Amino acid sequence: MPSRVRPPAAAGRVYPADAGTLRDTVDRLLAQAPKTTVAGRIVAALCPHAGYDYSGAPTAQVFRALAGMAPEIVAVVGTAHFADRPGFFLAEHSALRTPLGDVLVAESEAQQLLKTCPSVTASAEAHAQEHSVEVVLPFLQRTFKDCKILPVVSNAQSLSEAKRFGRALAGVLKGKKALVIAASDLSHYPPLEIARQVDPASLESFLTLDPDYLWRTEAALMSLDAPELHCTWCGKAAAAAVQEAAASLGADWGEALACANSADSGGDESRTVGYGAALLLARGKTRPWPMEQVMAEEKAELLALARASVLSSLKGVRHKPRLFDRPRFNLPAAVFVTWTKRDGDLRGCIGTTTARDTLGNSVARYAVCSAADDPRFPAVSEEELSGLRAEISILSAPRPARPEDIRPGLGVIVGRGGRQGLFLPQVWEKLPGRDEFMAYLCEHKAGLPADAWTKAGVELSTFTVTAFAEPR
Repeated sequence: MPSRVRPPAAAGRVYPADAGTLRDTVDRLLAQAPKTTVAGRIVAALCPHAGYDYSGAPTAQVFRALAGMAPEIVAVVGTAHFADRPGFFLAEHSALRTPLGDVLVAESEAQQLLKTCPSVTASAEAHAQEHSVEVVLPFLQRTFKDCKILPVVSNAQSLSEAKRFGRALAGVLKGKKALVIAASDLSHYPPLEIARQVDPASLESFLTLDPDYLWRTEAALMSLDAPELHCTWCGKAAAAAVQEAAASLGADWGEALACANSADSGGDESRTVGYGAALLLARGKTRPWPMEQVMAEEKAELLALARASVLSSLKGVRHKPRLFDRPRFNLPAAVFVTWTKRDGDLRGCIGTTTARDTLGNSVARYAVCSAADDPRFPAVSEEELSGLRAEISILSAPRPARPEDIRPGLGVIVGRGGRQGLFLPQVWEKLPGRDEFMAYLCEHKAGLPADAWTKAGVELSTFTVTAFAEPR
């Protein structure tokens, strides 16, 4: 690494250039931040990187929660607003300067990162005018003593590249007193109403510690073409990389601290930027998946949405995918919607095992499909609908299974070649014996021999569901 110091580029622009004013500003923000009780070891954090007038409060909330730590190295992964190509860019400097002084780069670890991750490039140019790492440094300087940094900015375009970098970063930091920070803002430029629908969902996807899910959430939200929504993360790859690094370093829990917006600090409500603050922790237990925490009032709303969607379709009005006011409804979910007669006989059941579309839009879509397009039954009529009962099943991600793993309470997918069949866990109520259950699944849903599930070459997967239904 060249022995030279990167001068401040954002001082006087997004935070105070005068050392005394900057110190007082950061200290005031830290003092005003709510105190957070943290259960578990802090592994990583998310904080914004905007001007202190707008994002200073959520950033301070993160650093107040970090105040009890004494890391030797802090890796800050920001957004590369000025990079001329995709990738991750490590500052090619020995130190980064702010009005409060110099923060040394952990040069040994930087060299190790360059050697172990091909997508990382040492670059002074990518950092020359960049603010996303720099604005975090004064908070770091006022919170920790004598720590070094790994300053990285990201312009990566692929999930695989982000995950590869995250694993490499974890490998460099493993065994050290380290902290990883994703410095990224959330949505850019939607009106306030849209931001308040999008940002909580994006933040929740970060808390899952699943980069694939964060990536799918961003794709699902952007596919809805919300007005003036330019992005849901300005540092999507940075956030995904930090998720991957944190999980590799033992994190198993996410905790949100704040979800704020530029309009909260007097910005234009018609053109906003979102700010998230969160911690990724090692607690020794896995955080429940968002779809495992659906509340009673949310279940009632989803069941009402399913019925209303079918009724509208019968009147010639198809559901148009949209954002919902409830954040959970804007997260991707794998959903099946089942219609039954009041006596329990099946009337239609269609859904998906892939969490691609949002929960709210999936319920609306598959409610209509299961009522109108299930090939086993004629389409439901408007007169018949009032006598049917809706049930919604939200699926977990399928896991590969062996024949001996099959047991009551699990959903099962069986497949060979181009043939595949699925049974929801509810089917065990009518077919309680494992052999009977699997034989019926193979023959009647997958078009395979009854004993195919016991043979080599057949793929088995199991899943769990969060299921709820209208009263009988």
